[in-house]
Amino acid sequence: MNPGWIGRAFAAVSLLALAGCGGDIATQIRTDGPSRDRAMDAIASNAALSKRMTQRMLAVDSLRAGVIETVLHDKTSAQYVLVRIGSNPDALDLVLQIAASDSAGREHVMTLLKGMQLALKAGNKH
Repeated sequence: MNPGWIGRAFAAVSLLALAGCGGDIATQIRTDGPSRDRAMDAIASNAALSKRMTQRMLAVDSLRAGVIETVLHDKTSAQYVLVRIGSNPDALDLVLQIAASDSAGREHVMTLLKGMQLALKAGNKH
């Protein structure tokens, strides 16, 4: 861990605390761009704060969809999520259950599986 991030996070939090003395911090973050940027930088530069903020956003139904959509619209993030799902048998089972929950999805999954079987058989002949 870079020891400098502790100082930056402390400075940002301190600035926010001092700024909060002059008014409501939530209002200040909503209305004051530089204060908002300092608060967001403080959260983004600290893994524990970032995790807590993500957990809070995921816990709110109206925010969860936006968070997930943001992740899936970013190619690198989406690939990371898919790799994690693909390497987790429980998550992969859930995806397959959801994909096969209707007749069109079931047919598509079966076509993919048959294609994989054919490819495996063709590969074993060489």
